[in-house]
Amino acid sequence: MIRLLSDLASEKPHPYSHAELMKFTKDFSALVGSGGFGNVYKGEFPNGVPIAIKVLKNSQPELMEKQFAAEVSTMGRTYHRNLIKLYGYCYEADTKALIYEYMENGALDVILKKNNLDMVKLYTIASEIAQGISYLHESCYPQIIHQDIKPANVLLDSNLSPKVTDFGLAKVNMGESQFEQSKVKGTLNYMAPEVNQPNQVRLSCKCDVYSFGMMLFDILGSKRKVVDRRFWFPGQVLEKFNTNQLDKFILDCGIKEEDKDNAKRLSQVALLCVEHNPVARPMMSTVVKMLEGKIKQLDTPVTPFYPNYYSTSESSSVSDSRDD
Repeated sequence: MIRLLSDLASEKPHPYSHAELMKFTKDFSALVGSGGFGNVYKGEFPNGVPIAIKVLKNSQPELMEKQFAAEVSTMGRTYHRNLIKLYGYCYEADTKALIYEYMENGALDVILKKNNLDMVKLYTIASEIAQGISYLHESCYPQIIHQDIKPANVLLDSNLSPKVTDFGLAKVNMGESQFEQSKVKGTLNYMAPEVNQPNQVRLSCKCDVYSFGMMLFDILGSKRKVVDRRFWFPGQVLEKFNTNQLDKFILDCGIKEEDKDNAKRLSQVALLCVEHNPVARPMMSTVVKMLEGKIKQLDTPVTPFYPNYYSTSESSSVSDSRDD
């Protein structure tokens, strides 16, 4: 850990003391979020720049250390407009904290539930998220694999531009196309089939592609006027696509005629991203081209999902393990 922090000293994130965090947050007075990882407080640098400070829980020191290391070793070496910016960190005996840019419009999952964005804006958000993930996979060395892509881990700034966040499960892939992982990581409804295996498996960045595809279904599904919980929405999209009824299904969901083409492309890209075979999934740079319309003719999905692989609409975190 000392070596990691020493390496970071010459890069972008800046070390801060607990006393400085107290000043930035006015004694941690503005709690804006909490979870299994810890608490998030709103604060402000002396120059007036708003910040979000994630104070990690110390109840499980080993897990906390691994999450801290995962976040600073990934976000500390990246810069992209669609990735959350890590301003700095605090690493003291009683305080482990991460200091991020503050995102005024909160998490994408909350925005989707409110259903107050039109399809054009949602399509733009999807495309920008894809650009951020593509950067992690194909422009970073070593490659960074997020491992927990979902709407709750995408934050929106004042202009509703998305930024991927929460790199506590991220994997730095040292020059190999695949890596071994012995414990399940991520959130069930967004987890690729190869991840949710009882034994050690070899994974790749294609697990993030699958998760992104599942998130596209969330974006599409948010525009439905009526939600029938008896049916799994991604499965409905696949069925309608296979029976050439996708256009009608999109309109029946309440999506406007002028938004039909965007919704249809999102549907097809989602199906390609969630192919059961990781090799059949596109790279995220290809996904970006699909969403930007640079690839006009999309391939036909072969075997998306896995028969009855997921049957619940509820997301659940299946592991807090943060093994390397």
